[in-house]
Amino acid sequence: MQNVLFNGRLAADPEISRFGEGKSKAIFRLLENRGKDNQDRDRIVGVNCVSWSNGLNEKVIMEGLAKGCEVIVTGYFVDTEWEGSDGKKKFAKELVIRELRVLDWATPSEERQAA
Repeated sequence: MQNVLFNGRLAADPEISRFGEGKSKAIFRLLENRGKDNQDRDRIVGVNCVSWSNGLNEKVIMEGLAKGCEVIVTGYFVDTEWEGSDGKKKFAKELVIRELRVLDWATPSEERQAA
């Protein structure tokens, strides 16, 4: 299996979905600046990340990450397909997280909620 390493900042706060008994899914989008294009505009690359690890989701992603945090994600790409609310098939490529290294933590969730 091939691994991908992606370094970036969260585009928004992560979303945690709970389902079944003790299971959760975390999703967030990472953005990385890849320099300038030929018209001197920032070249921003984004990737959707997903975690199925309950411990990582509950103890790290939910408690310590927020919009703007910088992380390094190691994982593998999967293609997903679903039916949208308009009845049309939708497709996406997601980076399934195997390892997450946080470079820039958010303030604790209690402090964010009080602000």
